[in-house]
Amino acid sequence: MIALLCQLACGSGGAPTAATSPSAAEVCKTIQVQSKQVTLKATDLPTPGFALDTNTGPVGIIRDNDGQSAWMLGTGADVVIHVLASGDATIYQLQKSSLGLDLSQASDGTVWIPEQFRDAIAGIAPDGTARECTLPGKDREPVATSVGQDGSVWVSEARGGAIAHFAGGKFTEYPIGQSGVKGAEVLADPDGGAWFSVMGAPVLGHVSVQGAVELLPIGGSGTGIGLLETPDAAVWVADFGGDRLVRVAKDRTQLVWTAPAGAKPQGLALGPAGVVWVTESGADRLASVRGSALEQDFQTGHWPDHLAITTDGWAWFTEYNGDRLGRVRLPAT
Repeated sequence: MIALLCQLACGSGGAPTAATSPSAAEVCKTIQVQSKQVTLKATDLPTPGFALDTNTGPVGIIRDNDGQSAWMLGTGADVVIHVLASGDATIYQLQKSSLGLDLSQASDGTVWIPEQFRDAIAGIAPDGTARECTLPGKDREPVATSVGQDGSVWVSEARGGAIAHFAGGKFTEYPIGQSGVKGAEVLADPDGGAWFSVMGAPVLGHVSVQGAVELLPIGGSGTGIGLLETPDAAVWVADFGGDRLVRVAKDRTQLVWTAPAGAKPQGLALGPAGVVWVTESGADRLASVRGSALEQDFQTGHWPDHLAITTDGWAWFTEYNGDRLGRVRLPAT
């Protein structure tokens, strides 16, 4: 993640104008993705989990539609891994790209992956077939995807200075609107638009389904990463560089929780009893929001990156510097 954040911070290029998408036939093509079945080696310290190959570089992780298993990105090895609770896994080898921060899954089971340095997103269907859909123009550097309720895919661009929307077989790009500001993560909104975090400005972004871009000042470091929308329609942002969590309510009022210095909060997920959990990458901790306090609950391995919480109350988290997938059972309340 350190190298990936450097790539986010050091990219160049201003915000593009709205793009005219080529035809669907030109945008997407079938690609060959090799897969293999493995059983990951179980590990015990500091939490139960599974070892990954050296230099996997695990980052983003999501809960599968089945509620029990997880998908994760290995940016160092250009792999996508589907892992069952038993440790049985399917590893999909993608083309060289360094992938991105986070992935997402559509209701039909297709998993959408950002291919950072191929200026494209790849979709892996449940039967293992795959296609690659290329963004309009070069140097877009897509770093995260999020699938909307209608099956369309939102994409954040680290170098393109825009948020892209893939719908009807075509991409449309919506410029963020501030020079030097780069997309980080993106989260489809139930209303049809999307929220996005950024590198380079202390704001939370939103793009409506009509394409109107709104930038909400949230203070802090200007290095936002993780996003979460809770059932009350509040949006949470992990201020990675500012050691803060920010909750933006539907009426745009804000609350802030401060993490210990150097904690570097990054991934967010909703756990049992509606508790918000966060990875503190710099502190090697999982923390939870309890009223006005941010509690450091679990010690992890090296650099917990993102997390996903399954319906049985397990938190799965990637350990970027340890090439490991950790798991802890969360409290019910």
